[in-house]
Order: sequence, then C-alpha cells, then structure tokens
Amino acid sequence: MSYGIQVVCRCCALVILALVVAPCAGEAQEEHRHMHGLHFSHPLFTESVTPDTKLRFDLEKEWEADGKATEIELEGEFAFHRSFSVEVFAPYVFLDPELGPATSGVGNLEVALKFANFAFEERGLLLGYGVGLGFPTGDAKADTGSDHIWELQPFLNVGVAVANFEVVAWGIFGIPTNQDAGEEVETDFSYDFSVLYHISDRFQGLVELNGQTGLSGEEAGDGVVAVSPGVKVAPLPDSLIFIGVGVSVPVNDEELDARLKISLFWHF
Repeated sequence: MSYGIQVVCRCCALVILALVVAPCAGEAQEEHRHMHGLHFSHPLFTESVTPDTKLRFDLEKEWEADGKATEIELEGEFAFHRSFSVEVFAPYVFLDPELGPATSGVGNLEVALKFANFAFEERGLLLGYGVGLGFPTGDAKADTGSDHIWELQPFLNVGVAVANFEVVAWGIFGIPTNQDAGEEVETDFSYDFSVLYHISDRFQGLVELNGQTGLSGEEAGDGVVAVSPGVKVAPLPDSLIFIGVGVSVPVNDEELDARLKISLFWHF
C-alpha cells in the first residue's frame, strides 16, 4: 500500500471515529442556523455554495510520479449581498521535478462571480450558479500556467442542509479560448461533492469526492477521481477563523500519489 493511500485511510478512520463519538449537538446547531439564515461552511477541496466575505490562505503539497509541486494560494471573496459575491484566486507555484531544475512562478489568476438562490431556504436547500474567468498570468515555459489562454468556467451548484449535515455538489465546465494557430481546444468538466458534519461549533469533519474529465481534445474521455477526507477546527471560541487539513488521493490515476492541503479561513 502506497504512503498516500495509508494517509487517506488513517484520515478517514479519524473522521469516522469523530462522527461516532461526537456528542449530539444537533439542536444547538439548528438554532444557530435559524438565527443567521441558511449558510454553508466552506469545504477544503470543494467551493462553498454560499456567497461570503472572507480571506483564505491555502498551502497545497502534491506528490506525483515525476516530482513534487507546492502551491500557495490567496483567495479573497466579498459578498455585496447574501445572494451575490465576487471571488479572486491568486496562486504561486513551486515545481520540483525528478528530472530537470526546480522552477517557480505565478499561476493563472481567476475571478468568479457567484450567485445564490434562497427561494427554498426554509427547506434547507440552496441553488447556485455563476461563472469564473481564468487569466493567462502564468508562465508556460516554467509550467506554472498559461501565458495566452483565457478560460471561461460557467458552473452550477446545490447545497442541502439537514440537521448537522451539509451536502454540497458542483458542476463546472472549463472552456479555453485564445488558442494559438493549430493549438487544440481542450474543454473539460469538473465535478465536486462534499459531505460535511458539524461535530460541534468548533469542529467539523468532512469527506469530499473531486473529479475531472476531458470533453474534447487529446484528453477527451479521460479523467481522474479523488477521495478527500479532512477536518476543520476553530482554534478559539466564537472565532471567525477556521483551520482545515485535508488529504486527497486519486482512485484511478497512477501519476498522482496524493495531495495535502492546509487552509486558513477568516470570515468577517
């Protein structure tokens, strides 16, 4: 069994144990949600369906068959209304291949417009949609991103809250534009699924399923699916800051062993 598989198995065991032994705090959680309206906590590898005002800092480590990669990402989101927010993602990438020199550089900047429909709020159901835009701010030679391709990313999402559980699902289309002459168009479809459980006001356990498949180009029909368990903890009582740790392991990709993500969320 590989190291990545061992890590994810241990994390799954910890999450399951926490769910089993956690005290039943359902009434307190339900009261909290009714006071503040329907709101979904932010998963780790999956986006939240709720428009928020927050800052997020991610440190992600990736182990692949041909080397290692580290990505630092700063995300800022501002909610102009409870139904609409604007997100900005700014990554910086470090690559350490098995063969060749290490490189680093700015990745592709992304901006997303996120909308939420609260028509079914009393039933614990939230419907969302929006669009993201990827800017070619990377360096193709350093393999940290693209220097000319823009990407349009329309998406749909849904969130369901039942007692202490939050279930979130996303579907995202990736449509590249501005290709060079003779460069093939490679569209793709990404899907994310998250189940989060509020163990207490300060502790959350979650399991996510994240996948991507090619729709056109050389990778049409090819895809990868990963299982991603994790936990989120508020270090202080009544804190607006959460720290999350998650591990993502693909179930059908021999080139990628595992990803480790450490996240800091500051809601305000």
